[in-house]
Amino acid sequence: MISFALSFTACSDDDDPIPVEALITEFAITNAGADGDLRVEGVISGFNILVVVPFETDVTALVTDIKLSEGASVVPASGTAQNFSTTRNFVVTNADESNTYQVTVELAEPTAGVITDIAFVSSVTDETYASEINQGERLITVTFNELQSNVAVVESITIQPAGTTYSTSSGSDTLNLATDQTITLSFAGEQTVYTVTANITEAGFNPETASVLLNKSGESTPTIIFNPVPDDEPTRSAAFNGKHVFVASRKEGNHVYYWDADNPSAEEKTLDFGGVVSGGAWLVSDVRTANGNIYVSNMVMAAGSTFKVYKWDGPDDESPDVILEYTVPSADIRLGDAISIIGNPPANGYIFASNFAWPNNASEFYVWEFNGGKSDAPQVITINPNEAIRMGQYGRVAAVPGEPDLLLVTGAEMGIGVMNYQGDILFETIEPMIHSRSFDPHILEYNGGRYLTFTVNREWAEDLGPDWIRHQIVNISEGQDIITALQVLTSANIGDKRVFDLNYSTRWPRFVGGTAGAGIGSNGKPRFMSFGMKNGFIVHEFSN
Repeated sequence: MISFALSFTACSDDDDPIPVEALITEFAITNAGADGDLRVEGVISGFNILVVVPFETDVTALVTDIKLSEGASVVPASGTAQNFSTTRNFVVTNADESNTYQVTVELAEPTAGVITDIAFVSSVTDETYASEINQGERLITVTFNELQSNVAVVESITIQPAGTTYSTSSGSDTLNLATDQTITLSFAGEQTVYTVTANITEAGFNPETASVLLNKSGESTPTIIFNPVPDDEPTRSAAFNGKHVFVASRKEGNHVYYWDADNPSAEEKTLDFGGVVSGGAWLVSDVRTANGNIYVSNMVMAAGSTFKVYKWDGPDDESPDVILEYTVPSADIRLGDAISIIGNPPANGYIFASNFAWPNNASEFYVWEFNGGKSDAPQVITINPNEAIRMGQYGRVAAVPGEPDLLLVTGAEMGIGVMNYQGDILFETIEPMIHSRSFDPHILEYNGGRYLTFTVNREWAEDLGPDWIRHQIVNISEGQDIITALQVLTSANIGDKRVFDLNYSTRWPRFVGGTAGAGIGSNGKPRFMSFGMKNGFIVHEFSN
């Protein structure tokens, strides 16, 4: 018989298994305070932790010191810098256990004068400038771009504690941030000084980088678009889409030539009329570009004649579409010398045709609105400038980017105006900011900058010099809207705002009229074209 002896040994309390817990036992911030050298312990309440740090603390990069229950880990890890601008979650895990803690960092009430909020606006346009306060360094950074005014105004300021007052280094709320300025707070006999500095960002292009891409002006004007006869000018307009320059010419026939700015040494090409273009006192008169399309008008000036506008989908289009036909009802109407395209007719948009202001002194547009096809009868809009007597010959309009209800408007007897689609002039420029006979204005937005370009043809203005066909580009970046931007221009600042001014009138005789254009090239750089009657055209490109 076999027997077994069993023995048992009792366990002590020290051998009990350690419970598995996922807890934060201590939480601290180690770089609080203005100098980042203070340690502040947090208060743990359940799964919520509150840490109150001195007011001057930069809460965007606070370093934590976290103690955990044995065997636990935490994400984000202890010792890493975290942004506590808002409440942060810390997840603690241990084996199968997991808990989420919400950690909030609050700023203590200030014990000295502090700026808790401040807003700046441009002294010129009231545009808001972004600002940021670094309490630790007592530094206020104001951001604007190099095309905006460096004179800023304190629009609003919030200071604490109650009873705090402030003064500025300029003695007013207007600060010239061309150099650093200061704001001094006084509270309970002590002073706190903030430095106000500018962060000026790059914008626009550098006017000094101008390079000529195409020069078909002056003595370089091709004979196919130039007539030396003083009182005859068969070429009255050019259009530009950032790549091609299109010129409508009646020299030795009727043609629409185009040149490639990306291949300036190449010979000019000709749009294909496809047997469609016909009729009118002039078969081809004006040319425009919009949304990759090319538009050409004839010119009519007799009752019963048919005004036409043609559209090519691009320079390789073998045959244009006739998108507008209008029978002129009376002899005092002359259409086709200048047209303007807004939108994408005939799918949508508008065609404006100015009634030539000679000899009837008309100051009006015939306007066709398009919506999915050919337009109905035109609306006739009379233009009554505020400063000039009338619009004059070669009246044109142009879209205003970002302001779909407004148009730029010009003509031979006015400067540049802003109008609505009813023809009401809301603002009109005056000399010397914008000269009269500033033809065909266009706005180009580039790299945070906004530019106004046009051609000035003052062939009669001998007081300005013997040759006065000019291509001008004006910086209108300041201003939240086009009217404010033009109002910013003054006789005192126009010399700086006019960033490009080229006189290319070298060929006689001169003839009233001109066009302009702007676009972004295939290389992403801004390009500008100017055309002056009897003086051809020239294209410039700019870099940052």
